[in-house]
Amino acid sequence: MENTREVIGHVIKEETISLIQHHLLPNTVVINIDHPFPGYHGSGYDFSSHPRSIIILTQKLYSFAKILRAQKRINHKEPWHINASFAKLKVGKQIYYGIRIKGLNSYDQIPDLQKEFLNLGFELLKSTKIKTDRPVSIKISKFFHIKSLDEAIYADKCIDDMYYIEIPDYLSWENFRTMTEHVKHNVSNNNFDVVKGIFYKDDTVKDMIRIYKPKITLDLLREIKQRYTKAF
Repeated sequence: MENTREVIGHVIKEETISLIQHHLLPNTVVINIDHPFPGYHGSGYDFSSHPRSIIILTQKLYSFAKILRAQKRINHKEPWHINASFAKLKVGKQIYYGIRIKGLNSYDQIPDLQKEFLNLGFELLKSTKIKTDRPVSIKISKFFHIKSLDEAIYADKCIDDMYYIEIPDYLSWENFRTMTEHVKHNVSNNNFDVVKGIFYKDDTVKDMIRIYKPKITLDLLREIKQRYTKAF
């Protein structure tokens, strides 16, 4: 079995967000991800000095390919070393599109980065009221660099404490929520965050779940996989 590989896919999750109020171009919208792993209860992230993950909202949908081309051109310049992904947000019945950004050193960089995207032909969403008092559904399309740990169990090569488990079939969000609640009540340690997603690999679509838990054991990953598989 190939041990390490790169695949394309996406994750869908519910997260609490806030709107960045100051470090942005006038009349634009930038979202800050406040609690990236709500299912895990442990040491949190310090957002005071630099943004871990933001989403620059755009006026319309732009393809993942266009976003990647822009990332390539931006990263050819100093001081940029960003990771850009396609983002789709659902807030109630309203749909928004954007560019998820990681790799910024400071919030002060956000206006300059917005200008880079504007210069490359992106239209940024004008200021609008977005509800932030409830979790928002976010779909992120991106590359995954994965290392095989066991049959259908992978570790992320680029992100510490992130793991992926392939599951037998597609789950709607409500079914995923119900199944996850059942699984968390029937495993030896339920202090982990989990979201659903897919990999495009082996000439097909592989449904999967993404697990975040520092210092997780392979035994617990196997246990989680077994419980989800049994729940199907």
